[in-house]
Amino acid sequence: MRLILVKTIVLFFVINSVSISQEKKFELTKINFVGNNSISTSNLLSIIYSKESPNWVSQLLNKFSSIGGKPIYFDSLLIASDIQAIKSYYQSKGYFKTKVKANYVINTKKNEAELNFIIDEREPAFIKSFMVKGFEWIAAEYREYLLDYIQRDTNRVYEDAIIEQKNNYTLTYLRDRGYMLIKAEKPLITIDTIKNKVEILLSYNAGKRYKISNIFTTRTGKGFDKIDDELLYELVSIKPGSWYSHADIQRGQVRLYRTNLFTSSIINSIISDTVGNTVPLNINVDIGLMHELSPEIIMNNEDNTFNLGTALNFVRKNFLGGARKLTASTSIAAQNISEFIKKPSFADSSFYGYADARISLEQPFIFGYPISTKLESYFTLQKRRNEYNSTLYGGKVSFDFELPYNVYLNSLNMYFNVEHSEYLYKREYLVNIAANYFELKEGLSLKTADSLANYFVDNQLKSRSFNSTNQLLGLNFGANKTDDFLYPTNGYSLSFVLEEANSIAYLFSKIFNTNFERPLSFKTIITSTFYPQIYNSKTNVFGIKFKVGKIFTYRGNQADISINQRLYAGGSNSIRGWGTRQLVPKNPLLNLTNITQEDLDAFLIKGAVTGGFILMEGSFESRHKFLDKLGAVLFIDYGNTWNDYNEVRIDQIAVAAGFGFRFYSDFIPFRIDFGFKAYDPQDQRSFFKKKIWGELLQFHIGIGEAF
Repeated sequence: MRLILVKTIVLFFVINSVSISQEKKFELTKINFVGNNSISTSNLLSIIYSKESPNWVSQLLNKFSSIGGKPIYFDSLLIASDIQAIKSYYQSKGYFKTKVKANYVINTKKNEAELNFIIDEREPAFIKSFMVKGFEWIAAEYREYLLDYIQRDTNRVYEDAIIEQKNNYTLTYLRDRGYMLIKAEKPLITIDTIKNKVEILLSYNAGKRYKISNIFTTRTGKGFDKIDDELLYELVSIKPGSWYSHADIQRGQVRLYRTNLFTSSIINSIISDTVGNTVPLNINVDIGLMHELSPEIIMNNEDNTFNLGTALNFVRKNFLGGARKLTASTSIAAQNISEFIKKPSFADSSFYGYADARISLEQPFIFGYPISTKLESYFTLQKRRNEYNSTLYGGKVSFDFELPYNVYLNSLNMYFNVEHSEYLYKREYLVNIAANYFELKEGLSLKTADSLANYFVDNQLKSRSFNSTNQLLGLNFGANKTDDFLYPTNGYSLSFVLEEANSIAYLFSKIFNTNFERPLSFKTIITSTFYPQIYNSKTNVFGIKFKVGKIFTYRGNQADISINQRLYAGGSNSIRGWGTRQLVPKNPLLNLTNITQEDLDAFLIKGAVTGGFILMEGSFESRHKFLDKLGAVLFIDYGNTWNDYNEVRIDQIAVAAGFGFRFYSDFIPFRIDFGFKAYDPQDQRSFFKKKIWGELLQFHIGIGEAF
């Protein structure tokens, strides 16, 4: 009896102590990985079940908002699952012999816990061979091509991602060539642990090869009677009797969406109605209203500057049939939005920004080809603070080409633009240009140069206006090979702009024997971005940008090229230590003695504040996401613009460094960047001898990433 009583008392204290221990919570403040040489800590943190507790700032924010997070407590029961998750992840990367151990440290005074994983990676396994089963009934040319593709990556480290990539490519390739129901079986993987070699067997069930039998339509929505079936057939461009192609169906859906006629559209293969080796398609569309009137809030980075404003658009859909779209729009945006709110008038002297009115006609086809064509006419007023007022009007026709499958380029468009521009320069702007000229070119003191500049502008200058008519023929093309358009973490992109000015107008002047004095020039701009796998993470990214541009003048005076066709640096998408268009050539190139109107025109558009003819700039940026929708960046930008190659020197390359913050909404990132002039070619005083406000710091608000 006494023994039973003792056992009962001991059991009570054990249960009670365990209960107390379980009630005691320890915040998991740190998770450490030791020995993970091949896989980053950030990746391992993302795949285990245990999570680090947010810092105190995040916890504080979470108490009164949806931002941040609640504290996370240590749970020893998760360790076994964490170890298995780490092993599985290593196995997916070819490390089949990896061993993982874990321990933890409890700080009872601070009620904190630290979790440690010790990893022995061992050697990875290499792919020895690929074998394929199930291609017996596939067309010979497809079989030969796919076997060559699948069997390429031998003698490299095994990864599950390699198999997934090859399976996805094979399935996509064959679904686009009639094999609608093809399936991939579970791959058979044989591992030789002694030789660290892997043999892979990929198996497929191709099924029949299908053709399109018939195409049906289902039309719903408020405007269902405004669109006929023939237009749907023309837009989708899939013919009965053609081989089933998943890519053609996707492209047809994209064409439907681009017309803006439908609130929803989908093209389905009706598998239940297959007969033999044929399958029908159904085009199901919900048609919206044909007229739209919509106000908008404008946020853009035009001229490398954040603009905020409003717009009103009127749209007439299916104008004159053929899915044409007529759009009339007007907009106004300010760079100094606070001043505009106080005095909402474009005529007010404190306003600077732009007002724009335009009308356009778009159609999805031209001459029966899927080339999206847009004809546009516009009228724009611009006001630059302390620089000039301008009036621009003209017309533009552009062609956006639909590219074939599996080509390198993602985009290709061409445009032809005729524009008349009129600039009225402000007195202060002209005085600054003239003073800069007299100081640098004539070697005068700042006071003397300023006095002479005021006299020149007030007494010798014949006009403060400049106007010109220019014709532009341009071609834009590019390739985006990144893994995400909004937040790329891997890959690269290339963009090319080729633009010719005035050759067609010059040709007509020769044909009709008229006088033509505008210069003929050719502009090229190449932009590249690259995202190397430095962090090996989906939340931490390192990005590199490099951009070069050159304007070649092959007839006439280079000085006569219009201001808005020049090359500029500085701004929120450029070198962020400087404001918009602030990095421009230093040296004026004109002798002001015995000035003529032609000389004045050349001087105005050739001066240090009106753009250059050579551009070089680049960026290094480290991006870091945290708290799901928030982020921060560190960046270094560099570059400048010049008039000629002989001006390009290393000591004339401006350098900016800074940091920024991001808010990642569901549709686009918003950002604010703070850039500091780390090296200013125009002011080579020590960084520490300059004032932060006015001399060093420049901040920018923008949308989207900087590149």
